[in-house]
Amino acid sequence: MSEFGEKLLKSMEQAVQIAQGKMPKSEYVEHVVQVARAPEHVDVKSIRERMGMTQASFAASFGLSLYAVRGWEQGKRKPDPAARAYLRVIEKAPDTVRAALAG
Repeated sequence: MSEFGEKLLKSMEQAVQIAQGKMPKSEYVEHVVQVARAPEHVDVKSIRERMGMTQASFAASFGLSLYAVRGWEQGKRKPDPAARAYLRVIEKAPDTVRAALAG
């Protein structure tokens, strides 16, 4: 068996021991990952108006569909979680988003 295979097998055996409570916590590191969640609601119109932008300029500046921006603002559509997260980033750091999109 290769060195990688042996390491993988040993890791799997240790994982089983940890899951069964047979390995003392002092012998391994437990990583806790906090899951980021998109906000439940984002007021797109408020964000855009605070920036002093039209719907068209807001959409163009951030690579969004004008149709989507209009739908969100009129309540006909709700941004999906990825769009809500992106809109929150636009709200908090619009210049950073513009710079990232500019390349």
